[in-house]
Amino acid sequence: MAVPWLGYDRKILAAHMKKHYLYYVDPEYKTAFCSVCGPTDIFVAKSQTEGKPRVFCLSRVQKSKETQKRRISEKRRLQPDWKPRHSLTKIDTEKMTGICAVCGPTVIQKHTQRGVTRYICATKVRPYGRRYRRLHYTPRTLSPSAHTLSSIDEDKKTAVCSQCGPVEIYVWQGKRKISRRCSNARIRRGSPAEQIRREANTRLINGYKSKHGCKRCGYNRNPDRLYLHVWNSHNKDPKIERLLKLTRDRLIQELEKSDVLCAICRSLLHENFRIDRLSSEIPIQFSQL
Repeated sequence: MAVPWLGYDRKILAAHMKKHYLYYVDPEYKTAFCSVCGPTDIFVAKSQTEGKPRVFCLSRVQKSKETQKRRISEKRRLQPDWKPRHSLTKIDTEKMTGICAVCGPTVIQKHTQRGVTRYICATKVRPYGRRYRRLHYTPRTLSPSAHTLSSIDEDKKTAVCSQCGPVEIYVWQGKRKISRRCSNARIRRGSPAEQIRREANTRLINGYKSKHGCKRCGYNRNPDRLYLHVWNSHNKDPKIERLLKLTRDRLIQELEKSDVLCAICRSLLHENFRIDRLSSEIPIQFSQL
């Protein structure tokens, strides 16, 4: 292959080395000889007028675009609201992993929009998604009397309730999520079936207390002033909340194991138990001295 530019004077080539001068331009194959790059492809710019189109070295055009992008990027970084981009490299579509420019090794997510598929950093998207879902969620309730919240502002703790209008809300962090509730809403105590069981168990316990009365003094007028007591080494009474959740047969078995005491007899019993426990610990403490 003949090299036509070797016949040029070296001084002329040295003078043209800093600028991309084109020689032997072939518009059909879009090739030419550049004074800087040597044999290269060319870029033909469309002319706005009917004049001759302008021809540029393709390497020069690419470098100018990179320089322009670098200048725009540096200009954006000087702005106060600038944030670094989470650009990804070494993307593995099978394991859905990659390396983020900000987060480092991370999990990626696939997003397809208008037929274009792209991958984004999951570490960046997840906090934004959680906050967006909290502020723009669709309530899943079937009751028209429910206090449904909208226009939620977690910082000021305000929202718009479907029943109360603009109202203050309670915000607290649970084990898995952040919960919000209208300050005028009542806390629901279980399902309707659980409420019926609690009411039936409450009547059964109050009837048992009034029927047997206090074991020591016989008081049985007010069941709210009577308490259940189990004789054991720990001297701990059964919890009413646990008894209200039991079935009827299981509750009757627990009541048969318990005795009924009034408030005064119960306090005296606990006081005597505390004194007996302290008296049993005093010899041990003196023996250790």
